[in-house]
Amino acid sequence: MMPITDFLSCTHVFDEFESLSSAQCHHAKTYATGLVAASNKTVAGIAREVLPAGDKRALNKFLTEYDWDEQQFNHERLEELQKHGETRWSKDGYIILDDTITEKAGDEVPGVGHFYDHAEGDTVWGQDLIYAFYADDKTAYPLTFRLYEKQDEDDQNHDTKYDLAREIVTELEDEVGVPADTYLFDSWFAHDSGLPERIESYDKDWIGPLRSNRQVTYAGEEIRVDALAERIDTVERNVEDETYHIWTKKLPVSQLGDVKLVLAEKETDEEDEENPVKYLATNKIDAPTEHIIRSYGMRWRIETFFEDSKQDLGLGDCEMQTDEGASRHWHLLMAAYSLVRLDPESSALGTVRSKASSLRANLEHSLKEAVYNLLSWVRDNDDRSVDDLMEDIDHLFVHSTADANVQS
Repeated sequence: MMPITDFLSCTHVFDEFESLSSAQCHHAKTYATGLVAASNKTVAGIAREVLPAGDKRALNKFLTEYDWDEQQFNHERLEELQKHGETRWSKDGYIILDDTITEKAGDEVPGVGHFYDHAEGDTVWGQDLIYAFYADDKTAYPLTFRLYEKQDEDDQNHDTKYDLAREIVTELEDEVGVPADTYLFDSWFAHDSGLPERIESYDKDWIGPLRSNRQVTYAGEEIRVDALAERIDTVERNVEDETYHIWTKKLPVSQLGDVKLVLAEKETDEEDEENPVKYLATNKIDAPTEHIIRSYGMRWRIETFFEDSKQDLGLGDCEMQTDEGASRHWHLLMAAYSLVRLDPESSALGTVRSKASSLRANLEHSLKEAVYNLLSWVRDNDDRSVDDLMEDIDHLFVHSTADANVQS
């Protein structure tokens, strides 16, 4: 474990955020720095490892009691990203809607329940977060999120996942103003006819796969979409250096009306896993088939965000037991994920890193900066003995040993 003696340079943009007071800005920098560079990404771990933090109590109050608007904070984060060419969004970008499950052990955190996790292939006890994510050929970052909470079946007034997805679209279009023309989502969200309708109300396009049992009208007969395979002939085409067997036609689909339907099966080697047919539907009736397939391939960017954030930024480490505390943890995580990708105008290292698409590469740069800060801190305290300096960081190792003993 390495003591973190200064805030990462990417967090300095918080100084310009009107949503934060001076003291709150200090805590925001602490938390974001901890999410990126600390080994323990809980409040206690961050307060212990980031030396400028102060104490755990103050950081915890920042997340649960202080008066600051995390939605305004999030909008300011997105505004900051538009000031930099490498993260500026565009009309040609995509907004991706998807959800992810974070497993939990206890039952005192907000929204916890039993959810089916496709990544695990099983039902798990955890939280279900619905995210909107921006992606284009040069950048990718989260836009906003909603926590889905299961309710009793008799409760007709609670928000469904569909409700939350439509609410996200309204926020992005009416409040944030993301210019991206196309929304991407999976078959679960495509099952809700109200979501494509909400997207189309803003003159935007959408692409989403259909479940295999979705009803389509073909040759005057209503059949399951997977039954089309017996009645059609596919054409071999090359898309993004991959070979696909493709068939496409404008057809009526249940709940969606007339859409462009694309059946696409990627050709794979025999030893590879079976690659099931994709039944892609879109309101982009006149778009080339290759464009539809290539566009839908951008969905993997949000899966990378989920994986990276869980492994490296503490997405699943939130220990907050209040709605507000949990929400602020997730908003600060989105800020850390976004800002660590920016090239600081003048980093502590005085260098500009390469435009790497991998978050791990971005984190390595930040960790090098933390090491540099530690060495600078030691150098700048040349009037103090080594024993005096070690006293400042000794509590890190004392508490780490205690934590290890508790866990064992």
